[in-house]
Amino acid sequence: MKRRLLVLAKVIVSTWLLWLLYRRVDVDALRAQLQDARQGWLLLFFALLAANTLISSLKWKLLLAADGIRQPLGRLFASHLTGSFFNLFLPSTIGGDAYRIADIGRHTSRTAHTAASILVDRLTGFLALAIYGLIFPFVARAAIPHWDARFLFLPALALGGLVAAGSALIEQRLLRRIAGRLPARLRGPVVRVLDQVLDSIRAYTQQPGVWVQSIGIAFVFQFFAIAAVYSLSRAIGLGLPLLPFCGFVPFITLMEMIPLSIFGIGFRDTGYVWFMQAVGRTPADAAALSILYVAATLLYVALGGVLFIVRRPARS
Repeated sequence: MKRRLLVLAKVIVSTWLLWLLYRRVDVDALRAQLQDARQGWLLLFFALLAANTLISSLKWKLLLAADGIRQPLGRLFASHLTGSFFNLFLPSTIGGDAYRIADIGRHTSRTAHTAASILVDRLTGFLALAIYGLIFPFVARAAIPHWDARFLFLPALALGGLVAAGSALIEQRLLRRIAGRLPARLRGPVVRVLDQVLDSIRAYTQQPGVWVQSIGIAFVFQFFAIAAVYSLSRAIGLGLPLLPFCGFVPFITLMEMIPLSIFGIGFRDTGYVWFMQAVGRTPADAAALSILYVAATLLYVALGGVLFIVRRPARS
């Protein structure tokens, strides 16, 4: 019941934000803008998403190998894409990560270590996202007529949280102290899993090259994500330069992560409205870009749903 009420609350928040943002948008003009989208730029968007799935799988393979777990790239790619499908179609955004942990853990019998690799994967991606969000608003300031310092708040908050989380994982004593205070029936299993996860973290910290490569891949990933949104803007003829997207897309991505809506709907739209207003555009342009992003992303991750169905017999 609590889960259903939470989902209902998220739907209400998303619906209210959409109505508030777009209640005066000309629906016919919006439909025409989307129908006239240029196919070449849309194909580039899908190519960039596929490239990001590939390089994310390469980073995952690198992290697993650093912990002595060898997995073929094709299996990791399929698991990653299927996880992206579950991220969008389950009420919680951690659904995709849970699937990846279970999927690869099934092949390795090292589920906790697989979870550690995904945790570090997320942390390095989060680091790149926060740094982009802090640096590029200043770099792109001249290309943003209505620049506002509020666009730095979420990246700064994310970076602070990341530093705290990373310190806790590396230092380890705080996490062990928290686990030790759990009820007796939970303490044993949690401590066992935590020990394995922290063993993997320790293995990563002893290999600085793994961190350098992982963070480097994370920066490439975030740039491709920015370029993907830029390609959608060109598809609907917005004609904006790339530089402002480097400042705003990380900020909007962080807004999507606020766990108060379904798939970030409403919060993402709010971010795009602020973006378009900052560069002298209208809420109608924000609506077109946000709707096209959601539709195109859903189409891409639907391939993960197909892979899930195809791969199921092989695991039974």
